[in-house]
Amino acid sequence: MITMSKLKYMLGIVAVSSLLVSCDNHIIEDYSWHSWKPGMVYCTNGDVGSYEECVAKGHQPEAVIFYVDSNNETDGAAYAVALRDSYEGAFEDTDTVYSAQGTSTDITELDGETNTTALRYFQIQSPIAQNVAAKYFIPSVAEMYKLYAARNVVNSVIEQCGGDRLPTDDKNCWYWTSTECEGATTDRAWRFSLYSGRFEQADKHASLPTRPILLIRLNKAEQDL
Repeated sequence: MITMSKLKYMLGIVAVSSLLVSCDNHIIEDYSWHSWKPGMVYCTNGDVGSYEECVAKGHQPEAVIFYVDSNNETDGAAYAVALRDSYEGAFEDTDTVYSAQGTSTDITELDGETNTTALRYFQIQSPIAQNVAAKYFIPSVAEMYKLYAARNVVNSVIEQCGGDRLPTDDKNCWYWTSTECEGATTDRAWRFSLYSGRFEQADKHASLPTRPILLIRLNKAEQDL
């Protein structure tokens, strides 16, 4: 005999199932981000999985996941690093007079996307930002540190994908961040070493590469499950 409580439970299962499966039995929601971890591959079609899964499906690897928000630190997001460095150049065009370019100066903030928007469209545009693909951005100091922390995990996958390893064995390898220096925003920004994890002030007219990253927003409705 089916009790009322059991009937409600069964109806609830049916209701949930109807949200997950379309009329032709194809899955229409994908909650697989719960299993994402550093070293997984972001494909050009937006899929995320292991390198082997990506290749088996005939997808093109585009970036490698290096951080997944599991504690709501970034309001539900994952970060992936591009397979190659971007343009090497100055933070501010050497033909311009030094000026603040409107980024955050907070070295603890995960705000590279906002910073790069400012560098692209502020009154004094940044050469390094102009040369980063539209959906990518230049990481902030804090985001670069997360990339540094995952460098050993992502490097082998970057190589599998045919990309260029993060240079973790070169003492002289420095990258621009998108964070200007507090108290010296007109002429200084932070550079970061993926060899040592150190960051230090640098003259905005110095020429350094960037390693672009992208941000993937997670399914907000499922973040607390």
